[in-house]
Amino acid sequence: MKQELILTNQALFKNAAILDCDHTPEAVHFREKQLAELAFRIRPGLHGFRPVTTLCRGLPGTGKTTTVKHLFTEIEKTTKRLVPVYVNCRTDQTTYLVFSTIYTKLLGHAPPRTGIPARRLMDAIARVMIDRDIVLLVCLDDLCHLAHAGARNTILSSLTRMYLDYPGCRIGLILTMSDPDTDLADLVDGSVYAGLLPEEIFFPPYSGDEIRTILGDRVKGAALPDAISPEMLDLIVSETQKGADLRVGLALLRRSLLSADRAGRRSVEREDIISASGDARLFRLKETIRVLSAKERRILPIIATLPERPVPTSGQVYAVVRDREEISYTTFYERLTTLAHLGLLELSIRQRKGRTSEIRLRYEAEEVMGICKGMEG
Repeated sequence: MKQELILTNQALFKNAAILDCDHTPEAVHFREKQLAELAFRIRPGLHGFRPVTTLCRGLPGTGKTTTVKHLFTEIEKTTKRLVPVYVNCRTDQTTYLVFSTIYTKLLGHAPPRTGIPARRLMDAIARVMIDRDIVLLVCLDDLCHLAHAGARNTILSSLTRMYLDYPGCRIGLILTMSDPDTDLADLVDGSVYAGLLPEEIFFPPYSGDEIRTILGDRVKGAALPDAISPEMLDLIVSETQKGADLRVGLALLRRSLLSADRAGRRSVEREDIISASGDARLFRLKETIRVLSAKERRILPIIATLPERPVPTSGQVYAVVRDREEISYTTFYERLTTLAHLGLLELSIRQRKGRTSEIRLRYEAEEVMGICKGMEG
């Protein structure tokens, strides 16, 4: 394959990485209050004490992750006494993977992938903390993505009670959740929640003017001057507001620029944004389905193929799943609850010959089927 076919020109970009969702900008706009509140709650860790457990709550794309990462960068520049560890629960969904991430941060290398129980990782983590006299600050980002309730309980209980098993260990937690309708107390056992008792920080959706400022800053760093006119930026802002998710705006910016670049234009036009909007509309759905386990993902096409009337029930879906794999109803319902927490479906409990739940997809069945099929390979 010719080199010019691989290394495309992308003439409208200065630095496309600035439009990545996981890019942490130097300035965190319109989250000064949340940043200050978070900094106040972790301040005891700077003096050798356990930071206050904090829950950052808000819809997806409202700046929770960016705020936490910005604070962690400042901590690392300021002190070695408090060590921040960021855990992305979308990818690190099991007890072993969470403690492996912490282990890697402290020891500078990853543990063996197999054959090492989580308890041995905890032993190694505790030794380093005590030897270096450090305090850990662990962020469990997108807590709902942890594999199941058992993993959530084990991880949170182990971290909050570590000082009992390893005297001298102090760990603070920052948790983030993107489902405003889910209560943390409903996700974990009562004894685990009692050990957390988090203080909440709310992240409201960005206004139109705030979205425009944030996306405008990204454009300045990512694209050449005049690549996106004020009028085209306004259109992207409008589309972003519809999705109530800043990540949609970032996706629109990138795809609009690529569309114009592919057409050989020097700036983005309306048709580029309209074309990109079709893809960006399903951005959140694709990203959410992508991080599901294979067993969780297999439930979605089953629900999508059932008639909408009468409304499908958990019992009906379980009967189909049970024909395909050996699974208890409790384990099945945990997977179903995970899908609900992630906003893929709604569960409505009803009383009819025993307790069961009605299931409604939050997206079109054809869209869900298409995305799941595309991920099979």
